[in-house]
Amino acid sequence: SAQIVDVEGLYVDTVFNDHVDRTAEDFVIASLLVADPGTVLYSVLGHACIRLQCPAFDMDYCFSYESENVQNRVLDFLAGKLMMGLYAIPIEEYCAQYREDGRGVYEYTLNLPIDVKRELWRVLDEHLTAGKKLPYDYYHRGCAITCVDFVKEALGETLIIYDRALYDDSPTGRDLVKANTTKALWVRFVACFISGDEVDKPLVGERQLIIPTDLVHAWQQAKMNGEPLLASEPTVLVAGEPQVADTWFTPMVLAILLLVLAIANLFWNRPYFDWLMLAAQTIIGCGMTYLICFSDLCCTDWNWLIIPFNPLPAICWHWRKYWALPYAVILAVWCFGMAAMTLWGHVLVDWSHILMVVAWIIIVIKQYILNRFINVEKS
Repeated sequence: SAQIVDVEGLYVDTVFNDHVDRTAEDFVIASLLVADPGTVLYSVLGHACIRLQCPAFDMDYCFSYESENVQNRVLDFLAGKLMMGLYAIPIEEYCAQYREDGRGVYEYTLNLPIDVKRELWRVLDEHLTAGKKLPYDYYHRGCAITCVDFVKEALGETLIIYDRALYDDSPTGRDLVKANTTKALWVRFVACFISGDEVDKPLVGERQLIIPTDLVHAWQQAKMNGEPLLASEPTVLVAGEPQVADTWFTPMVLAILLLVLAIANLFWNRPYFDWLMLAAQTIIGCGMTYLICFSDLCCTDWNWLIIPFNPLPAICWHWRKYWALPYAVILAVWCFGMAAMTLWGHVLVDWSHILMVVAWIIIVIKQYILNRFINVEKS
């Protein structure tokens, strides 16, 4: 809490000689800040934080729950070694970083009584003092859901009454991410490899408020003591620029290209294409194995993609005439199951993943035929 000096007077009922009315509604101003999505993995869903202002003491901070900087520590991120905690960032500094990235920042006033706003400042200051001691967890301790938790902690026994629509559906985390990454298909493609079955469990009630824009919509419909919790219209703090969307070369285009090449290679029989596919499958498989078996990153205990993407085919490649056909059957069943789940409405993997596995099946079957029959005839 080094950045916030002597804030006790903001939330403790004590007699002061500064003639400041601490019961005035504008003594503390609270708002929710939402930033536009970025184009990299950790920013593709946008960001949310709580802004608290005390004009009487010229204090204005954004309380942002974040991880340690991931840009130069990608391996630590994949290992689950990054820590999370609350940061108190002066508003000018907070807006400057988003202005530099060309991402908009929007402010929605929180309609809270003064005693709740003062308590919210105390709660946030307490979490700030605790430091960065929790492992990085974008799913259970993401920016939006922590805003919910902080406000609930300040409200105490007072309830936020949400619109009934929040309880009529129980989407999964993957459903929510899929709906909010239509302009970042490559990011979603990579995220599918990282996120396992933890994100496929239904989210009930306010636990589904993990996306900043979903939080805004829910809080605009919610009420506290009969009054709207959040302002209906935002104030633009930083004007955003349109983020660059994916190019025409999407994961689906790549998957179709690989499938066409795999089919064509049945007739051309270019070994280097088979080896290229094996190398790609092995690299991805090693990454999947590391995440599931060794990494402490959240939501990586299991992932259905480990079945088609694992290092075993490369390790056992010499004996492929024995295992290739059973393995191809297993992959075909996997593809059918994933496709059926997608058509049923419960997306576990993207169609691009399924088509890539189909291309891999063709390579495996081809190798089985070459090594089981053609080589036997030659001998």
